[in-house]
Amino acid sequence: MKLDKETLIDLICKHCDFYKESDKDLECGAYKILKGLLDKKIITPEEISDALRE
Repeated sequence: MKLDKETLIDLICKHCDFYKESDKDLECGAYKILKGLLDKKIITPEEISDALRE
């Protein structure tokens, strides 16, 4: 499953206390790790959502 950048930001970044919308295209370490795990199908978007709800 290939998710676009905006979907990934909604899924991962907007839950972070440090997230701020910006024109800069910066990626934190957590974003890069979770994106890599999603790309390799090690985790699913649903698993990320579930973890953030707890």
